[in-house]
Amino acid sequence: MDNDELIELSEASHLDSIYFNKLSYFSAKLSAGGAIETCRSIFQGKVKNAIAVIRPPGHHAEVSSTMGFCLFNNTCIASRVCQNEFREKCRKILILDWYFFLRCFLCFCS
Repeated sequence: MDNDELIELSEASHLDSIYFNKLSYFSAKLSAGGAIETCRSIFQGKVKNAIAVIRPPGHHAEVSSTMGFCLFNNTCIASRVCQNEFREKCRKILILDWYFFLRCFLCFCS
């Protein structure tokens, strides 16, 4: 898509707080990959604890919709990858996101 088409898509009423450009998808994949690699490093014992400093953060996106500048929910993606790769070491995950506001206060992961 060219920039004009992406800008028009960004203004669609069904997409909440999303701005698309030619690098949006690449940036969203890179951000999700950063979350995945951060979690992998912990489970592989490379680090004791970590924080993923990534943009877009991903915490507003829901299972089937983009929202709040986020295309993917990076936390849910990284959690599922770790559950698949580290089975018994990662059976249960608690995701606590206390940055909330009226419209989007729950992290919907399935």
